[in-house]
Amino acid sequence: MINLKKSYIALAAVSALGINTNADSLRESITSGKASGEIRSITVMSSSTDSTEAGPFNNAHSSAIALQLKYETADYKGFKAEVGFQTAHSLDLENGNSTTADAPTFYNENESRITQEGSNLYLANLSYTRSNTEIKAGRQSISTTLMSISNSNPLVDTFHGLSIVNKDLPQTEVRFYAIKDWYERYSTTNDARIIHYKKPTYSVYAKNNSINNLTLEGQYLAVTDEVGNPTDAPVATDDKYKTYYGAFNYKLPTSIPLSIGAFYAVADYDSRTVGGYLSDDEDTNMYGIKLGGKIADTGFKLAYTRVDDDGDFIGNLGHVPNFFKYNGGQMFTDNFFAGVSSTSIMLVPKLIPGVFTLFAYSRYSQTDKGQANVSRGAYMDGASEIQADIRYKFNGAFKGLSTRLQVARVDYDNPADPDDKMTVAKLYLNYKF
Repeated sequence: MINLKKSYIALAAVSALGINTNADSLRESITSGKASGEIRSITVMSSSTDSTEAGPFNNAHSSAIALQLKYETADYKGFKAEVGFQTAHSLDLENGNSTTADAPTFYNENESRITQEGSNLYLANLSYTRSNTEIKAGRQSISTTLMSISNSNPLVDTFHGLSIVNKDLPQTEVRFYAIKDWYERYSTTNDARIIHYKKPTYSVYAKNNSINNLTLEGQYLAVTDEVGNPTDAPVATDDKYKTYYGAFNYKLPTSIPLSIGAFYAVADYDSRTVGGYLSDDEDTNMYGIKLGGKIADTGFKLAYTRVDDDGDFIGNLGHVPNFFKYNGGQMFTDNFFAGVSSTSIMLVPKLIPGVFTLFAYSRYSQTDKGQANVSRGAYMDGASEIQADIRYKFNGAFKGLSTRLQVARVDYDNPADPDDKMTVAKLYLNYKF
């Protein structure tokens, strides 16, 4: 087992040797580093619904602005240091946090993922690169299938640990992670949303493109501490667990761009979820298939996913289940509850020069056994979502400015809820400098 503390000490010692031998060059690497930043404004508006499946989007009227500043030193004998600061402030559009006695969960205007406030260092790491290997220790951003940061809200997640990335094998990338802390994207002063692992969380990720037109991808994630993943919504666990993931994507030799892909994932729970529905012999799995391509100037994807009846598939570390949203068409509904099947279609036409447009439709079904085993009572049988996603990046004097608007109509089709529909809009306005 890798000892993180020893790894940090070794890395710092090597760095110190470099400092002593050539201080002038180190000073130059610091003064010639790169500073960058981003101003992020996010607003969410949605109607109310009686369906608790809507989660925090239900009746949301929230807006916030965040600032991120990052500095990275220039390379010095293979070493680089990175520091990043973030702060967020709510614009207080919501009308209080209160709920009435008969209101469903989340029935208030405060979308708490948007309105988080505070400041912290989201990046603070030292890296060393030699040949085709990079070693990084400290607080860092990670983007993989089973563990990833999120950019969908003002504040971002960050992980504190050790990462090793190797590209020695031809057209192959292998990553190893040992994580001690997960700083969630919530209040930067709320220690309850910082997951401290007494035993490190480990993950190995691999991606290979050595066969022409074929991409292979796989990952293993092991949460070895009993704290588990207790606050990851909407599916959580309060004990150790493991997840496995494998996928492929193949570009077909056809006259038009066309590709097929599939994934299969397994969740191996050590004991139970917070809801108490999963035990040792009730682990679960999830799989999906997709077909994507382009006709003239219009891209398209068709996708199908299925979750085993025995239980929900655990959300990944970092709130971005990259393969759950398998074709990008499910933004305000979830397809990883027990017994749920989802079918979706996405179209990406070129309607206006320079403007990205996406239209998607997703529909769900759920088995009776799956409904009995979900961890929070989610009813998805017959639910559907129709969505439009519009993005634009400015040029010229406004270079660095970008905007994105997502609008969706969700029908939960729940016979127990008199009002089971919701309209939601999410507006992003970002400026990178």
